[in-house]
Amino acid sequence: MHTRLDHRLAVVLLLAGCASSPRSPEIPAPASPVPTSPVPTTSGRASWTFSFSPGPIAYRISRSASIENRSDSASRHEVSTNITHELITLQPIADTLGFTAAIDTFSTTTEGITGATQLGQLPSQLTGSITSDSLIIPGDTLGGTCNPLVTALVTDVHNLLPRLPESLTTNQTWRDSTSLAGCQGSIPTKSRVIRVYRVMGGSVYENTPVLLLQRTDTIHAEGEGAQLQHRILLDANGSGTATYYLDTSNGQVLHLTVNQDLELTITASGKANRFRQVAKQEFALLR
Repeated sequence: MHTRLDHRLAVVLLLAGCASSPRSPEIPAPASPVPTSPVPTTSGRASWTFSFSPGPIAYRISRSASIENRSDSASRHEVSTNITHELITLQPIADTLGFTAAIDTFSTTTEGITGATQLGQLPSQLTGSITSDSLIIPGDTLGGTCNPLVTALVTDVHNLLPRLPESLTTNQTWRDSTSLAGCQGSIPTKSRVIRVYRVMGGSVYENTPVLLLQRTDTIHAEGEGAQLQHRILLDANGSGTATYYLDTSNGQVLHLTVNQDLELTITASGKANRFRQVAKQEFALLR
């Protein structure tokens, strides 16, 4: 049996999920290095506060992924990209901040073929809330199935609504860990992600003063499903990086870049196939 990832879904990163994301108390970063570029600008400011402002925020999100079959003597590659338009609306609810997130467009290009591939019903949306230390998405808002659109949307919410300390200072570090559930292709997955953050300092993005924040991820995921009546097992390990440009004046993520490099093993009918997936996401605020 020839086993491969569905090219339309490979660009959904494995750190997607549908669980809460508690933030651990601030602790020193582990030994893994945090990227040092881009270089922040020099300024006299050394501390910031950041909080999300209520209201709608629209993003254009582009994803790309390259899948290399390492079990194939020809070392075949598949390259996929997709673009989504998403709207996140934040609204105060008692002592929390509620949100609604929706995807209204999804277009895919795979190896030169472009189309509006229908992966589920559009628009697709979910709701949740942000507390002082958690991002919570109730299970009943997710539909209970392995839906790639919902998986992508949950991924994006976790990226765009990071839980940050109340005050931020240059070179400050902290980390959190999250256990998540999602999909890789048609395979339900469970992921464990350890994320390390560092405040790099003030910078400028498109003539707007911003706070530059960088993140490194350590990822493990596993999953089990079926394809053509064959039992499929998935195991993945890898790392990722993210760069945030935060507008502290209005509580918005102006731009975010997320990279991920995973080694995957997919076992079907007792035969293991190994892949490398290199993926990138770009989040651009629409103003």
